[in-house]
Amino acid sequence: MSLTKFLETINKFVPGNVLAGKEAALAELDPDKIYVENVRSLLGVSSQSAVDICETAVRQGVFRRAVEVLCPDGAVAASADTEASLPPTVRCWQEEDGRIEEVELPTRSLAKIAYYSLR
Repeated sequence: MSLTKFLETINKFVPGNVLAGKEAALAELDPDKIYVENVRSLLGVSSQSAVDICETAVRQGVFRRAVEVLCPDGAVAASADTEASLPPTVRCWQEEDGRIEEVELPTRSLAKIAYYSLR
């Protein structure tokens, strides 16, 4: 099932034709990195509804869930299928005394964000 077909199926359950006029936005989605915010914005639903939609897609085999760890500057340092599979430390770039230096940081202390990919 394609992402378009999946979202059209979801569209049947969300009041109104939420995908009308959003073909360009849908085409810009990266099928390898779909964030909850992408779904929330595209469908005009709450964040919790977007999570529910994405998790339904995982259960139906349409999406695969993964997680990424973010450096303090927001750059993606690593990604994995599960949080437990992330490395214990990651390398990030930080400014130290006016110089940009690579530092090793513990993954557990950094922000993580779930994302989904089209199977």
